[in-house]
Amino acid sequence: MSAVKYFIEQNSRKLAIDEFLARELNAAGYGGVEIRKMPMKTEVVIHASRPGVVIGRRGAKIRELTYILENEFGIENVQLEVSEIENPWLDAAVMASRLARQLERGVRFRRMAYWILRRVMRAGAVGCEIIVKGKLSSRRARYQKFKQGTIAKTGEPADVFVDHANDLAVLKPGVIGITVRIMKPDSKLPGVIHIKPPKPRKKEEIELVKRPDEEVAIEEAEVVGDTLEGITDIDELRELEELDGLELVDEPLEVKEETPPEPEKEEATKEEKPKAEDEPEESAEEAILDDLKELDSLDEGGAE
Repeated sequence: MSAVKYFIEQNSRKLAIDEFLARELNAAGYGGVEIRKMPMKTEVVIHASRPGVVIGRRGAKIRELTYILENEFGIENVQLEVSEIENPWLDAAVMASRLARQLERGVRFRRMAYWILRRVMRAGAVGCEIIVKGKLSSRRARYQKFKQGTIAKTGEPADVFVDHANDLAVLKPGVIGITVRIMKPDSKLPGVIHIKPPKPRKKEEIELVKRPDEEVAIEEAEVVGDTLEGITDIDELRELEELDGLELVDEPLEVKEETPPEPEKEEATKEEKPKAEDEPEESAEEAILDDLKELDSLDEGGAE
């Protein structure tokens, strides 16, 4: 088999698998499939907004899908994995599937299209475009376009930055085709200049030039402060506290002259003090003499 035929066969098989999974996982918010060929196995990664629906109850759905991929599509040693879509509002396939399912339930296409458009732009997209084609409100088919923001239609930006998806809604009047294009938030269009905001300027602080005398005074104050911190003697600390408590007065204090006491009054006070001290001594001697006299009288009476 030539290389051209091999790649055509592989791509056609991938397209058939994608269509099959889109039908089977319609309610799970199907967002695409990746097939990775390994030496010992083939990894099939399914992107969906609701992984629980893909796995099924106790893994029943995922086992069924693995069996179908091995037998009907001829994939050997299939290892099926499910990847959750982080932001389904920026995935075109999920939005197209959601719009198609709502149209099948009977919701008005304008109402649903505008609702999805607002939610996609609120999620951070640069632009979004929704095209609905078919028998919308009359017997003749027509199309209506809903657009907001910027969408690249040609060139490399359209291939790299724009997510494109199609879906179908089967109704009684006929089939309605849905096309959704979403331009990703991190897209950078050529020719668009982005100006960075200027950095905030720092306020200029005015520095005062110090005189040499002031610098010397500040150094001396620091030295004195360091020496005071090293004092450990209690007496020195007390002296410092007393000095700190003194109040400095600019005006000279008036000194009152104390009049010396008169000498006569001093002598009188001195004489009065010893008299007051001698009185209790004399009273104690008289009491002792009285006691001795009583003892003598008692001794004489006992001798008789």
